[in-house]
Amino acid sequence: MIPSTVAFGRFRLSLAALAAAGLVLGTAAAHAEQPAAPAPITVELNKLEPQPNACRAYLVLSNPGGPDITDLKLDLILFNQDQVIEKRIAVSLAPLPAGKTSVKLFDIDNQDCGRIGSVLINDVIACTSADGAVPECSKRLQPSTRVSAKLFM
Repeated sequence: MIPSTVAFGRFRLSLAALAAAGLVLGTAAAHAEQPAAPAPITVELNKLEPQPNACRAYLVLSNPGGPDITDLKLDLILFNQDQVIEKRIAVSLAPLPAGKTSVKLFDIDNQDCGRIGSVLINDVIACTSADGAVPECSKRLQPSTRVSAKLFM
């Protein structure tokens, strides 16, 4: 049987009063709603386009949940078809406004597009907004791909 009151020293309080104060575990009052996880920042490897002496990569990024990202730099590792590291590059993908989809492109010098088997997002070098560092930015990144080369974390 569950008691209807609890003694605290010389005080006896009803469970209803404790629940209303949020002090009894297992009650709705004690379980405040957890804030929703921030929306993912999607990073899609959309296209690899051969250029003279380079491979041009197109990334489609979306930041539906905000905040506006003013600085986003990623450390990328390129693997060949045999999953041997080909190259390491750092790319800047800012700005990334909240609620907007953006296309960012960059050239990978002296790289044959056909040799790229996969791309690892190795690290988030920078991820800031006007208010400073974006909390858990790397956990929000959601990679995908539309080409034969896989983008992954």
